[in-house]
Amino acid sequence: MSKRIMLTGASGLIGKEVAKGLVAAGYEVLATDLVKDDHSPAQSFAVGNLVSSDFISELDFACDAIVHLGSIPRPVIEPDEKVLHNNVMGTYHVFASAVENNVPLVIYASSLSIYGMAWSGPWTSPDYVPVDEKHPLHHFESYALSKEVNERSADMWANRSETAFVGFRFPHTHTNLEFTEMAKRMREGDKATLQQGAKIFWAYLDLRDAVQGILTVLEKGGQGSKTYNFAAPDTYAPRPTREMMAEFHPTSKIAASLSGYDSIIDCSEWNSVYGYEPKHLFKREDTK
Repeated sequence: MSKRIMLTGASGLIGKEVAKGLVAAGYEVLATDLVKDDHSPAQSFAVGNLVSSDFISELDFACDAIVHLGSIPRPVIEPDEKVLHNNVMGTYHVFASAVENNVPLVIYASSLSIYGMAWSGPWTSPDYVPVDEKHPLHHFESYALSKEVNERSADMWANRSETAFVGFRFPHTHTNLEFTEMAKRMREGDKATLQQGAKIFWAYLDLRDAVQGILTVLEKGGQGSKTYNFAAPDTYAPRPTREMMAEFHPTSKIAASLSGYDSIIDCSEWNSVYGYEPKHLFKREDTK
């Protein structure tokens, strides 16, 4: 019998690809989102809002794991209060239901935005690079705050149950075509794109690697509550990392080991536990 996976946010950018990957890997997928993806390969699809206790009570939590991707994906599309309420309460309901139904494993999406630079009003820089999971969190908006609250919520539920929680601090996650187009604009000197890239650390992850990361955790499992940086090992910046840091983040302390186009996101903790390193990397030659 195939293992059953509940997938929230199944109609989103990452969720659609995860649904395909789960079904291709032989899992039975119980999908849910605010709107139905009519092309989803999931065996069942429930439409509703995770913030609603009534909707949560209707879901079938008899599953082997939950992949929780459902949230408002960035702060600028909704008021701060709505982003915080939706992302925190929807996640709280999913985590609580997982524990109440003895689901062994919950995998959920956090974000590199948790460090506070991506959507900050004033220009901010990392204290040091590469940025590891111990880097201080400097919040300026409710999306980043919601991610920290959700990570602490996972800690709480893990403390009082046998359910394991594994969070991914995802970077900008999209197709290689998206990264290539951004890199071309940066190479051409587009100021807005250069600043946007600097605020998100020039970090990226191909959708296919996001799927494989989730599949890796499903295969290997987890224990307690852990959250990991998970990004490609390089950047899509137009110049070597040290040059970009000197221009956009001159106050950040830089590790001596950083060279070439190395990512400024430290994923060594993830690599040591799960061993999967992203393989679908940005092709710099495509921007020339």
